[in-house]
Amino acid sequence: MSEQWRRFIAGENTVSGVEPIILRSWQRSRERRVNYRLVKDTDILPAPLLRERCQAQESLVQAAEQVLPYIYRLLQGQNYMVILCDFEGYILKVVGDPPFLTRAQQVQLSPGANWREDVRGTNAIGTSISEGTAVKVLGWEHYVQENHFLSCWAAPVRNPQGKIVGVLDISGESGQRNSRFLEIALIGAKMIEQNLLLAELQKEAAISQRGLQLAGAMLRQGFIVIDNKGVIKEINQQGAQLLGKRREEIIGNTVGDVFDNTKSILFSHKRLDLQFEDNAGKEIDSRLIRVTSPEGRLLGSVGVLNLTRANVDPIESSCWVGNCAKSKQVLDIAARAAAVNVSVLLQGESGTGKEVIARYIHQLSDRREGPFVALNCAALPPNLIESELFGYAEGAFTGAKKGGQPGKFELADGGTIFLDEIGDMPANVQVALLRLLQEREVCRIGDHKVRKINVRVIAATHKDLEKLVKTGLFRLDLYYRLKVVTINLPPLRERIEDIYDLVPYFVSKACQNMGKPLLEVDREIYPYLLAYHWPGNVRELENIITGMVALAGGPQITVADLPPELRQNLFCSTKVEEGALLEEKTRLAIIEALQKTKGKIAPAARLLGMGRTTLYRKLKEYNLLK
Repeated sequence: MSEQWRRFIAGENTVSGVEPIILRSWQRSRERRVNYRLVKDTDILPAPLLRERCQAQESLVQAAEQVLPYIYRLLQGQNYMVILCDFEGYILKVVGDPPFLTRAQQVQLSPGANWREDVRGTNAIGTSISEGTAVKVLGWEHYVQENHFLSCWAAPVRNPQGKIVGVLDISGESGQRNSRFLEIALIGAKMIEQNLLLAELQKEAAISQRGLQLAGAMLRQGFIVIDNKGVIKEINQQGAQLLGKRREEIIGNTVGDVFDNTKSILFSHKRLDLQFEDNAGKEIDSRLIRVTSPEGRLLGSVGVLNLTRANVDPIESSCWVGNCAKSKQVLDIAARAAAVNVSVLLQGESGTGKEVIARYIHQLSDRREGPFVALNCAALPPNLIESELFGYAEGAFTGAKKGGQPGKFELADGGTIFLDEIGDMPANVQVALLRLLQEREVCRIGDHKVRKINVRVIAATHKDLEKLVKTGLFRLDLYYRLKVVTINLPPLRERIEDIYDLVPYFVSKACQNMGKPLLEVDREIYPYLLAYHWPGNVRELENIITGMVALAGGPQITVADLPPELRQNLFCSTKVEEGALLEEKTRLAIIEALQKTKGKIAPAARLLGMGRTTLYRKLKEYNLLK
């Protein structure tokens, strides 16, 4: 890397063997005339101004107040430091080993210093802000020569509105490189973001109990820190709630006091299904990261806790990702529907997220403690749907189980039943379903006993039910019973700007499921994704991103990892309507980028993966210049 750095400083524009994110940062540093020999910098805040800045960023500082020591505990004694910066790159707080803090002060890696890219060139803090993603910058990858002794890992911290408000950085000597540190920085940033969201919710003067429940549903992810002796040093409130205990009952106890399989937890970094000691049956899925010294000595573990997929109500399945106007409208209607006990009909193309919204409604409703039971009416032969829905008695038909079997409606009693592809329900089952909805009671096939049930019905379809009613394939009275509240889910092509949120989410999810370090996303893939029609909607996007993560050969997914049909799509659109759609998607992408960068052209161009000249031309073309 030293040779590549020297060649670039000597005037070469591109050099091989350099990570794209680093090369882009070098090029920006050169364009901004950063002195690569930087020895002294005047952009250091005096103590009074630093105090004012910390006060101005009080919410960020408070959110990180306990996170920095937690992260530092994992690194203590190895010559590392943990840094909190604000959105402009000013260092607000540091905690670290005294010898390294002294060394860091020599290059002004200390409170009050500004580490933006245009001040200090390529560095983890500044480059993380510029790129809007987690970054590692090791040794000679730093643009400024005097910083080559550093190895740094940084992740941006975003407020609940998605704006970058700070950076969490881990820095150490360049000879000490741990592939897990970028993931640890990401976990630390996520902890701060959770604290920011909780603080914002708590400040709402008119916050309702429903709002608090929504916050809980959003923040079911827990974090845990364990030292090398198996002692739990820290766990956040969400983690404690998942374990059914108070934080005070967990912190300071050994893992063996809380979990059954102590050694497998501490000495493995794989995903584990854990069952806490009261044996209540709740399974907790924990992905633990081993933290080791340069010599390989185990220092401890840090991990994320989630409810496993085995639980009735998996949280990750109810996460609607997206912030565009249409997404917000869907979530708003769903939240209002959740507050009343009525049937809901979800309409939308396949892959638009109908079950996600159904689970979202369930979790926001007063039925959240009850079961959520799903049945795809198109996935079963017509002769089996009735027995699946209503159950059967012993001897009801050949092959019936001894003692009979309850149907989905009985299993959903006290909760929610989700009937997907309701348009494929046979006519005889429609009659039975209508009777059940009217009487609120079920009778198993072959039985005479009537059972009262209390179930909310959420139905979904990709078909035009009104058309099916007119052709006699769907009962009109059942149709009106189901559509008390109707929610139309937009296809992905109509909320295309949500791709900027969906891609990082699916990358993170796939990396976690595969046990891979978190991959970066090359911004150059977005024009290809925005130009695609997405006939399979969000499900198709997730499958494509999962495949890209599985086959990625480097630390990021790039255009080269895209399937051929997506790479060709950007340049081979021959139909007029496809060209018009591409133009509209490009216009929306530019508007979204300008909103995210507060109208700044250069950052918006970087976000879009195009040159500033090209962006100016597009702005004129779409009449977006003020």
